[in-house]
Amino acid sequence: MTQQIVHSRLAGREAAAGETPPDVRFIRVPSIAERKLGPDYTAPMRLDPRVLDKMQTTIRKLESKYGEALSAQVSMLQLLVEPAAKGDTEARGRLYALAHDMRGLAGTFGFPVAGRFANSLCIYLEKCLEEDWRDGSVIRLHIDAIREAVDNPGTDPALTMETLNALERLIAANGARWKDAG
Repeated sequence: MTQQIVHSRLAGREAAAGETPPDVRFIRVPSIAERKLGPDYTAPMRLDPRVLDKMQTTIRKLESKYGEALSAQVSMLQLLVEPAAKGDTEARGRLYALAHDMRGLAGTFGFPVAGRFANSLCIYLEKCLEEDWRDGSVIRLHIDAIREAVDNPGTDPALTMETLNALERLIAANGARWKDAG
């Protein structure tokens, strides 16, 4: 509808000036949100294109710095596994909070694979039992996958998907045990 209004206003001005209106074509460039969320994404409101451009420019500037921050977060995850396995509830909370932040931000700043692994880790941590924390192997596998995704972003997508599927199968295998316990 907006396109029709703009076109009719342009046509009205040129018709008043006695000129033939130009053929107006609108080219829509997908936003970062659309690229991240897919082609079915519908923006909840229409943003001023200048504001959207400014937001995208800011995100691009932050992408380079985020890689360093993400690497530091992964290192912190690796340090938190041992105390979390020994029952340290603060370490468990921090581990989950870091994974949760990664799953929300990594894709926005150019690390979608790390975000998917972090999402899988969050799903696991939300359901895991005390014995899962003590064992820690599934948690370590997730953290290793996140580290690999951050350190080697060009890894073969088929290998990445197989790793993600294997982690999801591990989580599903625990699902029956969780149902029995819960």
